[in-house]
Amino acid sequence: MLRHIVLLQVADHVNPDQVETLIDQLAKAAMSVPGMVAFCGGKKKAGSGLSQGFTHGFNIDFVDEQARDAYLAELDGDRVGSRLSEITVGGLGGILVMNIDIDDIQTPDKNPDKKPQLRWV
Repeated sequence: MLRHIVLLQVADHVNPDQVETLIDQLAKAAMSVPGMVAFCGGKKKAGSGLSQGFTHGFNIDFVDEQARDAYLAELDGDRVGSRLSEITVGGLGGILVMNIDIDDIQTPDKNPDKKPQLRWV
C-alpha cells in the first residue's frame, strides 16, 4: 500500500471556503478512483509548532502506485491539481508531496480478551 501525503502553505489572502471546497474536490477525485482506500484532510491543528508555514494537508491511502497515478490523472482532468498551486505561497513551492510505502504498517497489539481494570474510588 502507498500513503500519498500532501502539505500546503495556503496564502493568507485565500478565502477559507475556497480551500475547503478544493479539499472536498480532492476527496471526490480520490473516491472516484479504484484502489483508493482512505482519504483525510483539512486545516492543521495547533500543537507542535513545527508546521514550517504549512497550513493544510491531506493524505490518501492507495493499494498501489497505479491507483495513485490514476488519481493524479483524475486531478489533471478537473484542473484541481493546478488550482492547488494557485492558492499556495510560491505556487508549487508551497506544496510538499511525499509517498510512503505502508505495507509494513505497525499498530499496537490489541488483545480483545483483556478487560480494562476499572474500580470505583
